[in-house]
Amino acid sequence: MIKTFQNNIYIIMYHYVKNIKKSEFPNQKGLEFNDFKKQIFFFKKNFDILSNEQFSEIIKTKKIPKRKSILLTFDDGYKDHLDYVFPFLKKQNILANFYPPIICIKNKKILDVNKIHFILEKEQNRDKILNLIDLYLKKFHNKNLDELQINKIDLKSRYDDKKTVLIKRLLQNYLPISCREKIVNKIFKDIMNTSEEDFSKKIYMNKNNIQELYKNDFTIGSHGVDHLWWDKLSKNKQEIEIKNSINYLKKIKVYNDNFSVCYPYGRYNNTTLKLLNKYKVKFALTTKVDKVNSKNISKSLELPRYNTNDFK
Repeated sequence: MIKTFQNNIYIIMYHYVKNIKKSEFPNQKGLEFNDFKKQIFFFKKNFDILSNEQFSEIIKTKKIPKRKSILLTFDDGYKDHLDYVFPFLKKQNILANFYPPIICIKNKKILDVNKIHFILEKEQNRDKILNLIDLYLKKFHNKNLDELQINKIDLKSRYDDKKTVLIKRLLQNYLPISCREKIVNKIFKDIMNTSEEDFSKKIYMNKNNIQELYKNDFTIGSHGVDHLWWDKLSKNKQEIEIKNSINYLKKIKVYNDNFSVCYPYGRYNNTTLKLLNKYKVKFALTTKVDKVNSKNISKSLELPRYNTNDFK
């Protein structure tokens, strides 16, 4: 729990928010809706909760408010945000920023990171998942896990046990790119037993939902098109991700001049920063854990955020 608040801005990062225990996926990691409401009431009582416009003005002037402040941000475009977050924040007269990947809005594909989340929720036996990874690795890459030196994988995590971290690392970025997506798709199909398109409509907001948020003065920013690790992309591919996400949000008329970016997985490099300057992005959010104050306000494209769990 954060205890020193004064003269700082705390950007808070949310993902899943709903009545998890009563849902179809009761083992899903996320924030229970009742806990979310309690947290918002705490913020409302003890902080100034900033709008995107107020925060953008702070970025422009570099003047940190004397009173402790909060900016609420929601990643990945989950339908939870429409069903639970939006009506509650609207009732409380509180604004927030939402960062949906474009591919999710189109409701055609599920992000690999979300496939992994739901695989882990549905199948609690981590050894079974690891065995499936090994099985499909042999099928698609003609190797087993022992040959990939998985003992070198960093298993440190703020939230997960080591086997869960291992599965996430393997399926997110460690396995060879040539077979990783195939393996994730096979395991998802084996365990979830549903079509990708149907499941996508169940978990993500669509274009009309995003437009509804915008019409109610909530802010929409870029989380890329395909939710890729930008620091692992070439300059050309990074620019495609940034430019096409901006163009799509302009096309559906949810773009404004105080436009911001939220880095997928928090990953970026110097090339990314140059491209964001080229496209006149006002600020960008990382997953680095820290507050925003006079020491780092000038690095507007590398702003830190706290996870909602840091305020429990």
